[in-house]
Amino acid sequence: MGGDIVVSGLALSLRVAPCAHICRYCSIEGTRRATGLEFARFELLVHRFLDWKAAHGRDDIEISFFVGPSFDYDIDILRGVGRLRARLGWTFRILNLGGLRTRNGAGLESWLQERQAAGIEGFHASFAGCGEIHDRWNGRAGDFAYQTSILRMGGERGMVRHERIFLAQNTLPVIDRLLDALEHIPGEVRDRYACPFFYSGLARRHESERITEDIRDTLPERVRKLRLWKFGEWRSEREWIPLMKEKAGLPRKVTLELNIGEANIDRIEALSCDEIFAEKEQECRENYRRMPGIDELCTRYADPNDRRIYMLDSDLERKWMDRHRLATSSGAPSISS
Repeated sequence: MGGDIVVSGLALSLRVAPCAHICRYCSIEGTRRATGLEFARFELLVHRFLDWKAAHGRDDIEISFFVGPSFDYDIDILRGVGRLRARLGWTFRILNLGGLRTRNGAGLESWLQERQAAGIEGFHASFAGCGEIHDRWNGRAGDFAYQTSILRMGGERGMVRHERIFLAQNTLPVIDRLLDALEHIPGEVRDRYACPFFYSGLARRHESERITEDIRDTLPERVRKLRLWKFGEWRSEREWIPLMKEKAGLPRKVTLELNIGEANIDRIEALSCDEIFAEKEQECRENYRRMPGIDELCTRYADPNDRRIYMLDSDLERKWMDRHRLATSSGAPSISS
């Protein structure tokens, strides 16, 4: 059925910081749930896998982690995430504003000062339109004003910012207003880029809002230059099809996912890293054996007339798998990586 896979990594995740948003384009479902598991046990587990990778010379495997679903960490977790990122050779200087609880006045001032003192140098903000349009997409009234106020406060303190702008049918009419508003915020903009939604999570429900080839090809220069990022090649489904067919015979490259919480931490801690990895790899291979291969998905479910734009080939693979499940009423597993 699905063909062979190459396991290229293991991603450990801990849902410890609840998300205050209900973004309509969210790629992570169930974002308001969080575990009560203490971060320290998760941190030790990540270090154990990094030690295992080094001891066994597993240069073919990338160990990564995610602590979320928001970045609304307390200071102890913030510092712990920084330690883990440093172990991986990364920095932790930019804090994502998505999903933060609303803080006002002195509480917001104190929150920002604490994080700047802990080494945070700037913020990353995502915008889906401007004003009420952004608020509706992000599921919280006043969110646009709140996020831009944090960027302004940070800029006044010398902090930098990164900005992502989502392009959809109903965000494009206000794109100039959004860019004008962002230009009036003080501080250095390290990165600003535009992109359509991923085909993942809740965003699957909003295909009618996806931009098309005609829109892509006639974007104003002010927006077109924001494509200069790692997701700069935007293709329609019909444009992706021949590229997907070319790689149909190659093994899928996948990352194993290990979600840690109160329900499984005791068992995970009792197993060796070899046992955990082997178990997750076997589970993944069995799932892919139950799935159609890319060539079959393409032949059965690809639409050569679809001019809607997607950033990644994995977006199309997920979309075709959804069509397969709908057509067969199967319980085939979702594609997550």
